[in-house]
Amino acid sequence: MPTARLCTAAICAALAAGLAGAGAGPAAAGPDPGPATAAKAPPKVLTSTGMYGRRYCEYLVVKGKLPDLTGTVWNTYGLNTCPKALWEASDAKRIAAEQGALTVLLNGPRFWLIDRVKLTNPGPIHDFFGLRMREATAFQVPIHDGVPSQPPYGEVTVNRHTSFIWSRKHKVQELLAPDGRIYTMQAYSHIVDTTLRLGDLPKLGSRLQLPAGWRFRVRTLKRDLVLRTTTAATVIQDELQNTYQRSR
Repeated sequence: MPTARLCTAAICAALAAGLAGAGAGPAAAGPDPGPATAAKAPPKVLTSTGMYGRRYCEYLVVKGKLPDLTGTVWNTYGLNTCPKALWEASDAKRIAAEQGALTVLLNGPRFWLIDRVKLTNPGPIHDFFGLRMREATAFQVPIHDGVPSQPPYGEVTVNRHTSFIWSRKHKVQELLAPDGRIYTMQAYSHIVDTTLRLGDLPKLGSRLQLPAGWRFRVRTLKRDLVLRTTTAATVIQDELQNTYQRSR
C-alpha cells in the first residue's frame, strides 16, 4: 500500500482530528456487581486548557484489508510536546510491527488553534519507544479510485466524544463552501510547509487552491466558539494539511 497516497489531505485530517486531553487514563473497572445491582459508571472527562499555539504530533496505525481499512489515531497532546529528537527518530516500520499493523503514518508536527478541549472517556496511553501517546479516535480509511486516498477538501468522519472551544481572544480562519457549509481551522501543520507560523494564517487564502465557489475568511468571534461532538465529527484539510472541523 503506497504510504504517500494514504497520507493525503483528508486522511491526515482524520489524524489531526484525533484529540487527546491531559491527565491520567480512564480508571480501572471495579468488580462486576451482577445484573441485579449493576449501574452504569459516569463518564470520565479530561479537560485541557491553554492549547492555542501548542505543538503536538500523531501516529496513524492502519489495520485491515482493502477496502476495509481502519485507522487508529494516537496523539501526544497532554503527555508531552512531541520533542523534536523523539519525533525525528520515529520508525514507522518498527511501530507497525509492534502494533501488528498494515502501516503507520507519521502526522505532525501540528499546532492547535483551539483554546481548550473536553475529552469524554479518554483512551489508554502507550509508550512508542520513548514517545508517549494516548489513543484518541478511530475512523474508516477512505478509498478513492481503488486506493486509500482522498483529495484536499474532501470530508472524513472521525469517531469521538469531545467539546472543542475556540477563544474569542483569537481570530479564526474558516473555509466556506458554496452550499453553506463552514469549516473552522482547528490546527495548522508543518507537514508540507515547515515555515508556516501563526502570523501567516490570515493571508493563507492567497496560497490555497480552493474548489470552485469556496472562500477563505478570517473572522473575529463575538463569543467563544464551542463545537460539541457526541458521536462523530466531520473534518477536512487543505493542500498544506491544515485541519478544519465542520462548524455549520
